[in-house]
Amino acid sequence: MKRLIATALLSLGLAGPALADEAKDRADVLAVVDQFFAAMAKHDAQAWADLSLPDTPTTVQSFQPDGTVKLRRSTVQAMAANLGAGQAMNERIWKPTVLLRGPMAMVWAPYEFKLAGQQHHCGIDVFHLMQVDGAWKLSAVSWTQEPKACAELGA
Repeated sequence: MKRLIATALLSLGLAGPALADEAKDRADVLAVVDQFFAAMAKHDAQAWADLSLPDTPTTVQSFQPDGTVKLRRSTVQAMAANLGAGQAMNERIWKPTVLLRGPMAMVWAPYEFKLAGQQHHCGIDVFHLMQVDGAWKLSAVSWTQEPKACAELGA
């Protein structure tokens, strides 16, 4: 019995640093997502570029009033060129699921997007990130754009 307890305590002691590293990586990954939204709100195209790998793909599925779904593909960099100072944009996520494996991460979360202070749509955001030279960078961004899903998603 003492051997079992000793083994369990040793295992917990070894797991502690790994759990701390994972918690830090999780916080760092979510910080990049938060910075992405802050840059959007400020219409800061350079910040978007700095947070992303070159030619980071974007994919959006927009739910149309007629029930069809329109698929659009672009890059973060192309979208950043259209960020210009226009209407106020604000996006927030909640209950993010963060998956980590070494230098790779994914964030999946429901979101709400407001344009000029008014709820415009909700959906699911998916961010793919890679750790490059110690920094987390966006490697792909996908989302659904669902004007009627806000109540369902808990906005």
